[in-house]
Amino acid sequence: MSKYYGIFKMQFKGELQYRAKALSGIATQFFWGLMYIYLYTAFMSSSSVDGFTLSQMASYIWLGQSFFALRYMGMPKHASDEIVNGNVCYKFIRPINIYNQWYFEYLGEKLAATLLRFFPIIVISVLLPTNYGLSMAVSGSAFILFLISLFIGGMLCVSISMFSVYLTFVTQSPKGSAAVISTIAGLLGGSLIPIPLMPSSIQYALNFLPFRYISDLPFRIYIGNIGINDALIQIGISILWLAITILLGQLLIRKSLKKTVIQGG
Repeated sequence: MSKYYGIFKMQFKGELQYRAKALSGIATQFFWGLMYIYLYTAFMSSSSVDGFTLSQMASYIWLGQSFFALRYMGMPKHASDEIVNGNVCYKFIRPINIYNQWYFEYLGEKLAATLLRFFPIIVISVLLPTNYGLSMAVSGSAFILFLISLFIGGMLCVSISMFSVYLTFVTQSPKGSAAVISTIAGLLGGSLIPIPLMPSSIQYALNFLPFRYISDLPFRIYIGNIGINDALIQIGISILWLAITILLGQLLIRKSLKKTVIQGG
């Protein structure tokens, strides 16, 4: 396990160097946060929708923008290039699990990008007026469960993102593979439309999928839309989904490696 921690640490430190990228990300996330809030404020003509208030909606949006890097579906930086140009063959002779290497690389990349971006957005959004800014967590217990759920959600985001690596093996199209996974996860996980604003029947269906546990669950714990007891149950389910997606991803990557043909000379 120490070698995977070393991979995580190296990628984490490397990503911390991209400060200019982080600054542009902060500006972009702040702009989109305001746009979404104005949009959904117009949509929520009344003060609440099924108990989901304007203040909760604003906090939900700002949390999403603050931790955008943690919940964004993409691909490990080196995986796509290594698969397309054939350099993945060098990994076959190393005593290391390829899935685990890419997983911890991407996890380190995400955590570093999040660390660089989240604090300025949090500070600015807290200073905005009521119903437009970020409110405090409803309780200390909710805040602790929020942090736990958020970390599990980040790990789940990486495990689901790894399916785009499998699709790249199959299609040789890293951008297309990442776009498919990202679109599905964004639509079904509450990134594009907050799940509390969706029809009840759709919300019920999404409860059986893993995507809502990436960001929707921690954000709704923070704003008090999900109670403490229910939050504990949902966190348990998110851990189960994490184990399932990692196991399935491992099996698919292993299957792809057995069929990989490296051409060239």
